[in-house]
Amino acid sequence: MRKISVLLGVILVTLVGSAASQTGTAHPGYYPIEEMGIFAKGDLEVDVDVSGAMLQVAAGAMEDQDENLAEMVANLERVRVQVGTPSTVGASAVDGSIADAKARLGSAGWSKILSVEEADEQVYLYAREADGNIVGLTVFVNEAGSEVVVVNIVGNIDPRVLGRLIGNMEDFDLEEIMGAIEQ
Repeated sequence: MRKISVLLGVILVTLVGSAASQTGTAHPGYYPIEEMGIFAKGDLEVDVDVSGAMLQVAAGAMEDQDENLAEMVANLERVRVQVGTPSTVGASAVDGSIADAKARLGSAGWSKILSVEEADEQVYLYAREADGNIVGLTVFVNEAGSEVVVVNIVGNIDPRVLGRLIGNMEDFDLEEIMGAIEQ
């Protein structure tokens, strides 16, 4: 689970300096996470939608820390992250929304590449491929409905770069990257 948490941290770091965008909805890697109905207004602790120049800023800030991460972020089109505690739906409704999303992803050609189901925590990672590259990643993390994380990453993700990034997770310094982005 620690590598999953670090991977989610990496994703969140790419988003510091948030900027909203509505581009990329026709992209094959796009999944409408905001339509899942999990969060009511005010439930979100993190609500980020970044694209374009802001992703390039993040990539530039990461170059000294991790070239693989910087390369991956530079090729992205859009990153959306929602983290919060649902206030209007219970744990079973959250489970149902995630189950529906997983079914929609599967029927739209996405592949489940990770599934962790522990007592009070579920983590699911889906990828969409096109022409030998990953064009989208979607992540669901559910801690018994008390905290939910939903992520959609859209863009051209070279599988070899992603593999190198995952392989080097133990050397990743999240605080150093955050400091570079915040400057």
